[in-house]
Amino acid sequence: MVNIIQSIILELRPCFSRKAAFHWFIIIILAFIIRCDHEGVTSFIRWLFINPDSYDPMLRFFRATSWNLETLLGYWVKIAIDRYPLIMFNGRPLLIGDGIKISKEAKKMPGVKSLHQDSENSGKAKYIFGHHFGYVGLLVGGLTKAFCLPLQGQLHEGVETIHPEKGLNGKPATLVTRMANLVVEKAKQTGFLCYVTLDAYFAVGPAFLIFKAALNEKGEQLVHLIARAKSNYVGYSKPCANQKRFQEKDKINLIDIFNSPELFKEVELTIYGEVKTIKYYFLHLLWRPTKDFINFVWIIDGDGHYILMCSDLKLSAPEIITIYSYRFKIEVMFLVLKHLLGGFCYHFWTKAFPKLKRGEKLTLSSFSESEQKKVRRTVEAIERFVNLAGIALGLLQYLSLTQTSLIWGSYYGWLRTCSSGFPSERVVQSVVRAEFFSPLSKVPICRTLQLIFQRRRGSPLYLAM
Repeated sequence: MVNIIQSIILELRPCFSRKAAFHWFIIIILAFIIRCDHEGVTSFIRWLFINPDSYDPMLRFFRATSWNLETLLGYWVKIAIDRYPLIMFNGRPLLIGDGIKISKEAKKMPGVKSLHQDSENSGKAKYIFGHHFGYVGLLVGGLTKAFCLPLQGQLHEGVETIHPEKGLNGKPATLVTRMANLVVEKAKQTGFLCYVTLDAYFAVGPAFLIFKAALNEKGEQLVHLIARAKSNYVGYSKPCANQKRFQEKDKINLIDIFNSPELFKEVELTIYGEVKTIKYYFLHLLWRPTKDFINFVWIIDGDGHYILMCSDLKLSAPEIITIYSYRFKIEVMFLVLKHLLGGFCYHFWTKAFPKLKRGEKLTLSSFSESEQKKVRRTVEAIERFVNLAGIALGLLQYLSLTQTSLIWGSYYGWLRTCSSGFPSERVVQSVVRAEFFSPLSKVPICRTLQLIFQRRRGSPLYLAM
């Protein structure tokens, strides 16, 4: 398994100007997969049995100038398109975007701020101090197993002065515009026209307008958005040729459509891996925020009622419902990234960061040039850590999709229930971990293992066997 991981990692060599930085990259990616606890960089040292003298060089790697995160992630997208089995809809891959809030109470860590959490989960506090990441992934796999492959995560709150970005029409950037711009950037890197599915928070005018303005060389809209509409939205029926748009008599309260059950049709669809019978109704309506037509779909799923909206008027209602049903895959990705790989268990900080009062915003202009540089490097180190964990997760997903028989043949654990024929990321991780900790006589020595062995602090028990 390590050989297969190495073959993919080697494709990223052009992203590093120094050989030493690339070597640390290889070691850290494998460490994310191998380690058995999530106590930051120290766990990399501990579980790879690396000499403690390597701790400081490993920390410096995350702030190094010998590699650029944007360049690395651009290459990663190319690998995703070339190597992974993509799930396509009308010839378009599906991007999935969402945000995740991570609790952090450090006072010297840039980007930490008070965050509000909307959740019915009793384990989540209403307000936390922490980081808010926006993440975009790519749907890969097949009909029986699908993954959300991590493409890029960015800090989207608390970094306005560190990562200034313009929103719609030159206005300050918002969470919505930052996510939309990130999606457009990833879509351009894929080289495809794409669909993207987002939750109801992003179903607002600025997101649709940013996607509408993003065109390829042929003048085609690069990204079409499928999102869940909010219950208080209204649409307008098409006016007559000599009438103005958005007249009160043409207004339709979307939620009122559910009061006319005779309009709905039944259809069987595969949703969440199960064949379900649902009722739907669809209509093209004018939407005031975009001043254009939107494809609205009303769905009755048992006792559940919800409305979807799509900017692609050519998609049928069943296609829109099917595409949106994959949105939950990014929630699974967050779960695995957070709890299996510890992708958010970092603690990068800098003395240059001031102690801010509650509600106070960071003003970099009052800092010296060296202090500004330290703050920016710290933010970059945080984003690098999270995105390298995403790459490590992507490698586990690749092994699951392409080495299924080999993984199951090497797995000696026990599962009470197998959800599909493809192994989960946890199963793949356990197989790679077992290979790494097995006697050397049973493991083919590759360049990756040699790099680790050269930095060993001693001989673990199995090396003496």
